[in-house]
Amino acid sequence: MTMTTDGYRGSIPLLVTNLKLNIMSKKIIKVEENVDFSVFTKFTKDLGLFQVTARVWSMVSQDCTCSHDISEIELDFSMNNKPCKSMGFRELYEKLYGVDTFNEFRDDLSKEFEEAYFKHTPYKTK
Repeated sequence: MTMTTDGYRGSIPLLVTNLKLNIMSKKIIKVEENVDFSVFTKFTKDLGLFQVTARVWSMVSQDCTCSHDISEIELDFSMNNKPCKSMGFRELYEKLYGVDTFNEFRDDLSKEFEEAYFKHTPYKTK
């Protein structure tokens, strides 16, 4: 009697293989280990009409000599210390300062916060 793949009697036999892969006996070899530190820094800037909060994430090599890179800068905007939604703030900014002005503003702020981060960080690269 033959069994099908769904367990019922039929004419399509269930294929069984004796192939055994012994992948568990293969050695895993550690090639390299790089220990870095993840650094989180928060900045604020008051621009009068509104405020900006920047969250800066960076990676620093363990001995601080090999690398020190910012991996991400996130900007949050608020008015009268009340958080704004990103799209709402963008829309308001472009109504105040012109169409397609927000991206340049955001990029300039990111650059400013990046410079502030490297100025104030205790992790100086040589």
